[in-house]
Amino acid sequence: MKLKKIRISSFRNIDEAELSPGDRFNIIVGKNAQGKTNILESIYLLGTMKSFRMARNTDLIKTGSPCSHLKGWVDRDGITREVFLSIEQTGKKARVDNKSVSKPSDFFGCINMVVFSPEDIAMVRGLPELRRRYLDRAVFGGDIRYLAIHQEFYKVLKNRNSLLKNGITAGLDVWTEKLAEVGSRMIFVRSSYVREISQLLTEFYATIAGSCEQAAICYRSGAGGKKGSCCTIDEARAGLLETYDENLQEELRRGTTLTGPHRDDIELSLDGKVLKIHGSQGEQRSFVLALKMAEIEYIKKRYGSPPVLLLDDMTSELDGDRNRNFMEFLIRQDMQVFITTTSMENLGLTGKNNYTVYAVHGGKIV
Repeated sequence: MKLKKIRISSFRNIDEAELSPGDRFNIIVGKNAQGKTNILESIYLLGTMKSFRMARNTDLIKTGSPCSHLKGWVDRDGITREVFLSIEQTGKKARVDNKSVSKPSDFFGCINMVVFSPEDIAMVRGLPELRRRYLDRAVFGGDIRYLAIHQEFYKVLKNRNSLLKNGITAGLDVWTEKLAEVGSRMIFVRSSYVREISQLLTEFYATIAGSCEQAAICYRSGAGGKKGSCCTIDEARAGLLETYDENLQEELRRGTTLTGPHRDDIELSLDGKVLKIHGSQGEQRSFVLALKMAEIEYIKKRYGSPPVLLLDDMTSELDGDRNRNFMEFLIRQDMQVFITTTSMENLGLTGKNNYTVYAVHGGKIV
């Protein structure tokens, strides 16, 4: 899977730009606040219709313009597809091969991608909400069916919370049953993904860090009881129903649902120690990079080809050895990579490597 061309119009600080990326490394060089990350963001939007920076539609449109347009040409298994996205203040409209998209499955999967950005580092040190958001994005990247489960859960959760907020118990048991049913499926898909990438994470962290430290990830669910995790949908459903029954009076008092996928977390650790407490900035960054490599392998297995990799400011806070180990790993992979950096010297690429360089200044790309 390769992005062959992208056309950007009225997007953030970019007026008009067109890139024809190379098949391997595409290096986007420039000082800070010039628009490097905006290019990666536009590519990510073409694959997911979402920004990895938690931006509103109005943030994505160049000041003074009514809307922003993104168009990309993607080669997958020798077939080229045209993907178009119009961003307006009121929403987004997508087309694939000049046909309007009526359902998500018509759009998602045209171009699979994995992104690494400073926001991903924040999820290690931040609140569980950030880690849930990372996990949902990773799971969805490998299985577009997860989107429907995710949307259904939050729809049911909203209805149940409405009853709790107003102290209404009539009909609450119906919504509780529905929430446990769809919530258990959501927990099962999430925890299955975590188990599948667990060994890959351990191996990739050792490759990047050049150490024997044991990197680990575990899904922690309030429906899992003392174990903190569930192995089957039935176990998760039973656990949710049990906790909803136990917490009913407290939920009525607070007016909200206290247990479920919306409150779950993932535990990240090195040698059994919690990463956000005991890990250095370099270790945390290496850990997230290893997570991204595991995500790439997961997508390769699902779709038979690697995704496009977007790396935003990846070299900061990595020492020389870790940076070199990571770049050597990327060089061995057969995938298209986009990297933003302030200096080519940070990357260690040589003339033997297939790379293209773009200079960015004030939203202009050369």
